[in-house]
Amino acid sequence: MSSAVNKEKAKIFEAILSSPGMSEKCKITIHISRQQVLLLGRLIEAGLLNPAKVFQDEIIQAFPAESLEDFKAIHEEIMRKAGLTEFYERIKSL
Repeated sequence: MSSAVNKEKAKIFEAILSSPGMSEKCKITIHISRQQVLLLGRLIEAGLLNPAKVFQDEIIQAFPAESLEDFKAIHEEIMRKAGLTEFYERIKSL
């Protein structure tokens, strides 16, 4: 894809993200297995919280930097609520 197309996509995503109501908090209740919690946590960490920033995506790049802090908090919360924080850290150290 050309650079011009990517820039246009980024502008569209930025407009969507800045539209009224998009920054409001919403409650989402889900019931997933601990296996899925580990996978979701790893996806968040590997895809969004990775300092190498190897994951390139126009939508994610359009999010403000503060969103990464929000995802870090979400990552920590789902691990804590599933009782997997210590277990997850041990798995990562292998």
